[in-house]
Amino acid sequence: MVTLPLGELLRETRIKQGLDIESVAEGTRISPKNLQAIEDGNFAALPAEVFTRGFYTLYARHLALDPKEILTLYAQERKILPKETPYKTPPPNRLAENMKNLADRPSSLPFAYFGFVLLLLLSFGAFLCWYFSWNPASYLSIKLRSFDAIQQVEQVKSQGSQPVVLQSIFALAQSRKTTPAHPTDLMSLSSPSTATAATTQPDERLGNLPSSGITKYHVNAVFQEETMISLTIDDTPLRTMTFQEGEQVSWRAVEKLTITLPVNTRTKISLNQIPLELPKPDKNHITLTIPEYLLR
Repeated sequence: MVTLPLGELLRETRIKQGLDIESVAEGTRISPKNLQAIEDGNFAALPAEVFTRGFYTLYARHLALDPKEILTLYAQERKILPKETPYKTPPPNRLAENMKNLADRPSSLPFAYFGFVLLLLLSFGAFLCWYFSWNPASYLSIKLRSFDAIQQVEQVKSQGSQPVVLQSIFALAQSRKTTPAHPTDLMSLSSPSTATAATTQPDERLGNLPSSGITKYHVNAVFQEETMISLTIDDTPLRTMTFQEGEQVSWRAVEKLTITLPVNTRTKISLNQIPLELPKPDKNHITLTIPEYLLR
């Protein structure tokens, strides 16, 4: 029975498994040059004994062979080397190169690095949203609702008719030409309100109407107790009004709306049907300014 040399045994096993020198070098971190020397049985081209035995062990494990049997065959072949072919220790630079090959990192960047960087960026973005109290989902929802309202108003205008909201307000103002205006008559489109105004004149009944442009902000307020507020809509003068418990009013603005409330108020405010959280109080009152409040 003819026994194959150790190098040929390793080569044939590698070929049967469909592996090439490069793939084995990638898996074992042994340089292709040393792998070729192992398969050729060129012990003189291999590094020191301790490294060479390590190479054979790694190669055997990669090919699913028994490392002990491979090292036994290696020791037997080393003993029968011709005396005129003594083993030579490689120079220091070659020895350092072999050490580097054993500890060399993979050449391809693992996908785990990319995933870690992406996770770090997402965590940093979430921290910024939390720190600045900014909810991107709510912001996008408000923008989409405003855009939808603008599209509806433009559609009504393109049909050559006045928007229903403005028609209702103008009709209400015309019907009360000789009667002192109630401050919330023009604020609620659904039904007249019973709120009383501290400083409101009959000629201020159109104060809630936008002077020009398209209505962007529809603010709704529900009062839980008797509450006195100050209100400014777009370019209209500042007005002070008192509302009773259970009253509900609506205001519409083109560019800006500012509401000043008592510090201990339980009033519920919503913008375009989206509930708003009141800002922190400033001394003895709370000031809600739209749209500045949405940009915080």
